[in-house]
Amino acid sequence: MAESSLKQLYEHITRGDEVRQNLISVRQMIRDESLRRKFMVLLGGDFSILTGLLKDQDPKIRRNAALILGQAENEDVLAPIMEAWRTEKTLFVREDYLKAVEHLDYRPCLSQLRARLAEIEEGEGQEEEPNQTGQEHSLWDNNKHLAGEASQIRRMIERAGEKKRHTYAKTDPAPELLLVCNRCQVAATAEQIQKGSVRMLKGGVFVRDGSLEELMQIRTWSEMLFPIPGARPIPAQDREAAECLHEMKVYGYLKYLHGGEEGPYRYRIELKGKRSLMERKGSFIRGLASRLDMLEKGGIQNDDTDYEAELRLIERSDGTLAPMLKLFTLKDRRFSYRKASTAQSMAPVNAALVLRLALPYLKDGAQVLDPFCGTGTLLIERELILPSGTCYGIDTFGEAIEKARANSGTIGHINYINRNFFDFTHAYAFDELITELPQEGSRIVEEADGVSFEERFLRKASELLSEDAIVAVVTRRPKALGEAARQARQEGQDYRLLQKYLLNERLGTTELIFRYHRT
Repeated sequence: MAESSLKQLYEHITRGDEVRQNLISVRQMIRDESLRRKFMVLLGGDFSILTGLLKDQDPKIRRNAALILGQAENEDVLAPIMEAWRTEKTLFVREDYLKAVEHLDYRPCLSQLRARLAEIEEGEGQEEEPNQTGQEHSLWDNNKHLAGEASQIRRMIERAGEKKRHTYAKTDPAPELLLVCNRCQVAATAEQIQKGSVRMLKGGVFVRDGSLEELMQIRTWSEMLFPIPGARPIPAQDREAAECLHEMKVYGYLKYLHGGEEGPYRYRIELKGKRSLMERKGSFIRGLASRLDMLEKGGIQNDDTDYEAELRLIERSDGTLAPMLKLFTLKDRRFSYRKASTAQSMAPVNAALVLRLALPYLKDGAQVLDPFCGTGTLLIERELILPSGTCYGIDTFGEAIEKARANSGTIGHINYINRNFFDFTHAYAFDELITELPQEGSRIVEEADGVSFEERFLRKASELLSEDAIVAVVTRRPKALGEAARQARQEGQDYRLLQKYLLNERLGTTELIFRYHRT
């Protein structure tokens, strides 16, 4: 059915019937790989109808014909498309000609591409007199489309050779940077920094003249961001934002951070803000990237699939944007053990924070139990913060247990068992129990005979804990756990609360640390 529709559409195009609309319909259909192949069989290597349309008066017909020809993946179409590109006067069409040939062997055309790129860059900023004739505008009257063409040429030139990979160079003292961390427990990260000056902010720690070697050993920050020197709030309009970033010398700062290495530096843009801004995120990023690439003349290049840096723009309370850089050339290997996870897995940085907060109560060589271990993150972080004895992780989800074994590798002495905690027994008692309780909705959390999950959990734990054992629990129901601890005390099992740390205000996630005694 679809094949016959393709044939009918092409017959209409051949006869000149509603050519633009039929070309658009063909393009949509041949996105399906099987239909693309069938359409190429239909053409039988005869591209004359489509190459003829490259000279049509309607620029949208020329554009769609070129993009369909590009799908042929036949070197015979390269010359006519490149000739059409060379003579094209309508700006929005030119970039699509290049997209049509980017999967062909266009290397013989590289000299033309480089010459055109130089022409665009040299002409950037030239003002043209308004067109008074009603005819097509000149090549310099629309920077948006020129920027798109220039970006496409840069991608093609780079693709024709090997992409340059840059190496981060500035270590000690490190440049000014921001460590993004848990908003409720900023001090837990700040107190680990011994070198440089430190200033705690809402949701992060600002470090000046720090040691990168030291900072990369701290496990409780989630992101490292680099403020651009001399940066100021920039407007939330794409063109104006690009010009401000250009004035801040983003490319120059990237070169500085990488020991003077020349570009292009490939980057993506990440925008964070209120709903009104995020609704136009796509158009804003496209406009900003096109303009910024043009202004930087190849020093940086927007590439959202293979990037070395992220330009992070964070909306401020007054509607302007704060610019920062995140570098992927600076390798973060702190959590390289994480090879597999599930949707419920705790983020390694969160597990590291849980253990950091509990550290004053942990002991070297302790026997450790995680009764709801998932993919093993808490047990692994427990071993990394302070060497333990034998550890056991238990979970009813078999896939999680397999992934936990893969993650742990040769780290510590961790044993994983696919079993229900409430059925688990062991020959010796545990010195520490560290876990995140399952969330509401999980079958195991349901009440049994009118007894809450938290009560059943503490009762079972008391069978497995040694005297003076430490129990560190992460839960979204801290009140229920506290009430269960009070109930356990009445039953002769004393869970004495030592510390309570809020981890997520919105969700109520809290870490509670108890010391266990039998009374």
